[in-house]
Amino acid sequence: MEFLVHNISHSDLVVELSWLHSDTKDLISSTSTSANSNNHTTTDPLPSTHEARPSIEIDGISVPLSILARPKYSLFQQTSRRILDRVQQLQLEQPQASPSSWSSLLHTCNVTSDKRSTTCNTDTQLPIGFNLAAAPIDLSKSELLSDFQLRTEGDCIERYWDDRVGITAVYFPLVALLLPKWLQVLTEFQSETSRRLVYLISGAGIPRHVEHVGSGNSTEVTAQLLALFVHEYDRQVTVIQVHSGSNIFRFDDNVQFMTRELRPLLEAHRETLVDRCGEAWKAHFHVTIAYADGPPARLSALNASLRIYRPSYLHVWQLKTFWHEWKVSLMDVDFHSFENIEASPLIAPSKADAMTQRIVVEMKTFRDQFLAAEGQGELASFWLRKSRKPVLAVLLIEKAASRSNESPTVVVQRGMNCEVSMPTGSLCAERNAIGSALASDPTLTRRALKMIAVLGLNLAGGDIGSSDLVTGSTPLISTDQSEERVQEDGKTEEELLQVHTSAVTTFVEPTLVSGKSGSKTTADVEVAVEPDRIQWTVSGPRLSEDEGAKGLILNDECGQHCRASEGCGHGKRSREHVNEVTSRSLTKPKRPRTFSCDELISDSMRESRTLPDRNPLAPCGACKEWLVKIAEANPSFRVITFDNAHCRHVYINQII
Repeated sequence: MEFLVHNISHSDLVVELSWLHSDTKDLISSTSTSANSNNHTTTDPLPSTHEARPSIEIDGISVPLSILARPKYSLFQQTSRRILDRVQQLQLEQPQASPSSWSSLLHTCNVTSDKRSTTCNTDTQLPIGFNLAAAPIDLSKSELLSDFQLRTEGDCIERYWDDRVGITAVYFPLVALLLPKWLQVLTEFQSETSRRLVYLISGAGIPRHVEHVGSGNSTEVTAQLLALFVHEYDRQVTVIQVHSGSNIFRFDDNVQFMTRELRPLLEAHRETLVDRCGEAWKAHFHVTIAYADGPPARLSALNASLRIYRPSYLHVWQLKTFWHEWKVSLMDVDFHSFENIEASPLIAPSKADAMTQRIVVEMKTFRDQFLAAEGQGELASFWLRKSRKPVLAVLLIEKAASRSNESPTVVVQRGMNCEVSMPTGSLCAERNAIGSALASDPTLTRRALKMIAVLGLNLAGGDIGSSDLVTGSTPLISTDQSEERVQEDGKTEEELLQVHTSAVTTFVEPTLVSGKSGSKTTADVEVAVEPDRIQWTVSGPRLSEDEGAKGLILNDECGQHCRASEGCGHGKRSREHVNEVTSRSLTKPKRPRTFSCDELISDSMRESRTLPDRNPLAPCGACKEWLVKIAEANPSFRVITFDNAHCRHVYINQII
């Protein structure tokens, strides 16, 4: 399931006001509509910013025949209601469009992919609103001047326009950007066949003047308009409306709304996936938050309430391009993964500091030696017989020089987890490394601990004595095959061992041993799922018990053909496919493929033995307490985790 959550603001709606003078009405109509071969009215694309808008010459002054406008703050709902009534009327009069084509009611615009472009590409023509030229909403001149904020210069509108004025189009510049960008992201991550749901969140603020209607500034009716637009744009998208009522400017009210109304709806979807996918539900549940316009309290509460789902973000950083230039550009919206927003993006070790490069090299050496020696001892039969999930840790220590003319000494301490007796608890890799370092040097201080790297592996299934070790869906290259492995900065790992200081001591001598590695793979199982009929759903927050939140979920599932070995059932958000993509381009955020889940896919997931890569692996609660205590005395202490067991890219996080 793919979710797009968008908070509606007054920036979401822009209207086109046109002068309906008898001498100019035909001109306006000709620039707004054209007849196709079926005698159906279809919209022409809007002129770009470099094309002339329709106008007439009066007394030597060029008077525009149409301008952009926004409803005044306390008249927003009233104007939206009039537009909604007219759109619904035109929908009844329009012939039903085929599923593969857009409705003739939609107004299209040439969407550019480069803001600096002076020409529009007609191949990127997308809907941006509704065309009302066939039945304009009549306005008086007094309404025009008092009820709308006009996008015009000078007083030519007030001087020359008479009472024959009407709303000839309504535009949704933000949603018209968010939808194609979101669908583009889903295509890049091969999630275009997943079930897609758009949550439209509306609300109202306390009026500025006591004489104004309390709900006059509400965006609830605008949400209904946007729901119609999304449905016409893509009939495979399910739209769910949630209205918060008043007080959208107060933080407490927003938190209460998110926790009591919005989040329970998403939790109902989540429970559906848990029932069908079990622990793998996270791989099929992706939330994207639209960062556009709105009160800071609303956006902050929205982000905080959905943070548990590690959402991605679509950030509209230019809100008024259409308002100022009559142009829509996909360059105005950026996609960010959760990791990038969290200020801990995935990077290559070569772009990190010398200490981070050093600890990555040490972890790779530790990993290769572990792979080589795994079948020679009792790892599977005794030390890790419970979880069969090895965790490796490397602690980097920098001890200050005893003399002023000497360099600091860098010491590397290894550790791994042990599960000898579960009733007495397991020994985590991080605490093992810290305790071993202290036992080797009782004079150790917390300030000397610089960083710790953590890597998760998997013991292969099968017999207890199996020597196969899996690290994901692709086996690692053994040490004897990679003695001359070169880093992205051109240095070999042996050279990087000497990067930071000349005096280096290791408690475990890194003797390279030829190893073996492999992974058990599951036979490809093709699962065919017949897609159910997709229904468009528009729901408010107040539902009866029979029409509760779960009722919004259980009807629609979009199926596809998938292979069990390609990730169905992987409960990890980072899978091998995306890791390979990430290694080619660091600009592409980490994200797995997604599949719609039904009973057939759930069965294949249960039958699959493919073990997911567990990286990045965060410290457990007990280890986190230890690391917090260390960070209190050494706030620059860092935790290094990896995108996968190949250790090609790292996350760098600070505890405090």
